[in-house]
Amino acid sequence: MDSLRVAVCEDNPEEYEQLFLMIQDSGFPVRVSMFESGEAFLAEYHPGCYDLVLMDIYLNGISGVEAVRLIRKTDPELPVAFTTCSPDHALEGYRLDVARYMEKPITKQAVQEILKLAYEKRRNRPGIQVLNGGKNVSVPFGEILCAEQKGHYVLYHLTDGRVLRSKGKLNDVEAFFPKPPYIRCHKSYLANLAYVTGLDKELMI
Repeated sequence: MDSLRVAVCEDNPEEYEQLFLMIQDSGFPVRVSMFESGEAFLAEYHPGCYDLVLMDIYLNGISGVEAVRLIRKTDPELPVAFTTCSPDHALEGYRLDVARYMEKPITKQAVQEILKLAYEKRRNRPGIQVLNGGKNVSVPFGEILCAEQKGHYVLYHLTDGRVLRSKGKLNDVEAFFPKPPYIRCHKSYLANLAYVTGLDKELMI
């Protein structure tokens, strides 16, 4: 089982330490990244970089609610759990499609349940099988910035900076990609509109 990539946004050191220990003792292999503010999290965040976010609502600076509202603009599928000492933001959690609303003190059972949900969601994410370096790699669509035809190979540019190289034709794999968000913007490129930040009119034909 590949490690779950978990981001924890918590500005109280004691509460973070307790949550970290429960995650480590959950039985799931995890890689935890800790952030003390919503701004710090957003500075590092890009779609596909985490499998789960545990977001404290009351943070210094922007609130956890606002941080999740911003990431939902590019990643509607990322499992998020609010961690809070108050039930006052349950409606915002519903509107932002958070997976859990975890009231403090958080229990070990609650942590195990949200990690299991994140693992199952990651395992069932729609994607494509890519033969890269002689190995079949399952790549979720949400982690593919674009697919590029280059010679006799299709290059898959991923959100984490990797580029997978597989022999074949873009014409043959295009049908597997959901539309939207993918669009054939050029004979050699299949782009994910979720990551488009602008258009260059001078290059449009």
